[in-house]
Amino acid sequence: MEEKVERRYPVNVEELYAILTSKAFFEQRYAWGRVEHYRFEAFEPQGDGFLIRIVQPMAIRLDKVPGFARKFLPEQAELTTEFRWHPASGGYQAEYRFVLGHVPVKVGGTMTLRQDGDQALQSTRVAVKSSVPLVGRKLESLIAERFEQALEGDYRHTIRYIEEHHDAG
Repeated sequence: MEEKVERRYPVNVEELYAILTSKAFFEQRYAWGRVEHYRFEAFEPQGDGFLIRIVQPMAIRLDKVPGFARKFLPEQAELTTEFRWHPASGGYQAEYRFVLGHVPVKVGGTMTLRQDGDQALQSTRVAVKSSVPLVGRKLESLIAERFEQALEGDYRHTIRYIEEHHDAG
């Protein structure tokens, strides 16, 4: 299952890249989400780019999960979020992935930042794939739906961060 989402931000591409590779940005986002338990496993330049890897222990509310998916989801797992940023034509691109413990679903894709007029354009491509036969597609749909909600939340938090931390003009 694949999705593509485009978002516009009221800053230039350099400013958006600086935000998305800033520890202060992630710390603020987690604070807004009342997430206290997370750790930066990597947050450093790597080659011509930048590597970010954040691990967050999560409790999974199985009462909110359809019955077919429960046996694939633990009650506790670590969510690993990883971005590998590098310069790309007209901006930057990250390969990213999300891994939730040993859940048999892979989420990953690319995030591209480029200048579009006086705004930065973020294009996110995400692929959700499950290795489970039969119920794999349902599991993919379930995860993809949650991921879409997460992308929308990311957008709102990034706009809020820009409004609170960047002077206009």
